[in-house]
Amino acid sequence: MQASLIDTIFLSDKRKNLLLLLMDGPKDIDEIKEVLDVTSSAMLPQIKKLRKLDLIAYDDKVYSLTDAARILVKKMKPLLGTIEVFEDNYEYWMSRNLSSIPEEFCDRIWDLEKCELKKPDMTCIFEPPKEFNDSLAKSASIETLASFFHPQCPHNYAMLAKKGINITLILTKAVFDRMKQDREKDLKIILGSDRSELFILKEDVTIGSISVTDNIFMIALFNKEMVLDHLKLTSSDPQALQWGSDLIDHFKKLSIPVEKEKMLQEINK
Repeated sequence: MQASLIDTIFLSDKRKNLLLLLMDGPKDIDEIKEVLDVTSSAMLPQIKKLRKLDLIAYDDKVYSLTDAARILVKKMKPLLGTIEVFEDNYEYWMSRNLSSIPEEFCDRIWDLEKCELKKPDMTCIFEPPKEFNDSLAKSASIETLASFFHPQCPHNYAMLAKKGINITLILTKAVFDRMKQDREKDLKIILGSDRSELFILKEDVTIGSISVTDNIFMIALFNKEMVLDHLKLTSSDPQALQWGSDLIDHFKKLSIPVEKEKMLQEINK
């Protein structure tokens, strides 16, 4: 009896990895052995099984995906990537409130497969990870969404504004009002920068914060009890950076731009 496609593809890491590798283009056996770190004796039986199901073609000493296999593997990549995202940090993802992440971004969650979970030391629980601060020191821009107020953040962004950094801030109304009340001086500096833009979310979100610099992405999600436990996912992978930037753009469209001149006049009354 012919083996099922699911069994053939997913019950062998060698077969699965070979199909994913050939998605990048035809390969000869030496390239396959080098990239997948396998021997000919280990790989050839798996190739035989894939060829039997017409998933792999062999011509002029190179292996390639058939047209049908290319359709299958194209769908495999996001599924396997999504599984890897959750497997790498299973307890974290299962305990998060994801209700504010739009479906289109949930469908792209595999873009975060190269994220690292940061668990802060108790002595610096309120500070961003060191690699985020290092990235920010070298970046020309930062985009941030925040739904909680951190007393140090307004001052930090005011310092960035003084350095001429491009700043996008998307805040809940409660966070913005708190900044006006408790950090007026810093808010005036941010508003006074010609490289800053501020937005107020029309509705609250269950995302603690998202930040994207030139080369690092960071997100903090509330848990299901809506507690912010200071666990953060970070990544320098281009796919993660794009996912974060696109998500910030999504929420920007759901926000009201702050009229900076008008707001400065209101503050200065």
